[in-house]
Amino acid sequence: MTRITAPVEGPTELDQVWGKRRAYYEIFMQDYNASVGRVDPVLLELCRIRIAELVESGFDLSLRYQPAREAGVTEEKIGAVARYPESALFSDRERAALEFTEQFVIQSSAIFDQDVARVQAHLNAEEFIYLTKALGVMDQFARANSAFRIAPTASAPSTMPAFAARPATA
Repeated sequence: MTRITAPVEGPTELDQVWGKRRAYYEIFMQDYNASVGRVDPVLLELCRIRIAELVESGFDLSLRYQPAREAGVTEEKIGAVARYPESALFSDRERAALEFTEQFVIQSSAIFDQDVARVQAHLNAEEFIYLTKALGVMDQFARANSAFRIAPTASAPSTMPAFAARPATA
C-alpha cells in the first residue's frame, strides 16, 4: 500500500499516486518513454532492473521491458543482474553499462574519467549520452516509486506501453 494519502482515481496504483499531479505525470512519462526508447533494449532493461534493485522499487521490479524480452533477455539473466561481475550470462558491454549504472545511482559525483572510458569503450558518444539520460529518468522514477511504496503490479499501466508485468513464476 502506498504512502501517499488520498490518491486519485486511476486504474493502477501508479496512476492513482502520480495522477495527483496529472500534467506533471503526463510530461514525465512522455520523457521517460522517449528516453528509454533511445537505448539498446537489452542494456536498458538490465540497467533498469539494477536501479530498481538498488533503490528497492518493487513496482519497477515487477515490470519487464518488452523490446528487451523480444531481443532475448531471459528471466534467468534478469535474476542474475546483481551478480553481473562474475556471471557468465553477461557480456563485457553489459558489465560496463551495469557498473556505470551502479556508480550513477550510488554516487554520480564519484564517477571519474576512467569510469566513463570503460563504458565508452563499448558505446559510441551518442549511445553513451542516451544511456546516461535514460539512467537519469529511470533512477528518478524508481526512487520516487520506492519512496511512495508503490506496490508491485500485475499489469503495466497504460502510461508505459512498452512494458508488461513480470511473468508469473512456476
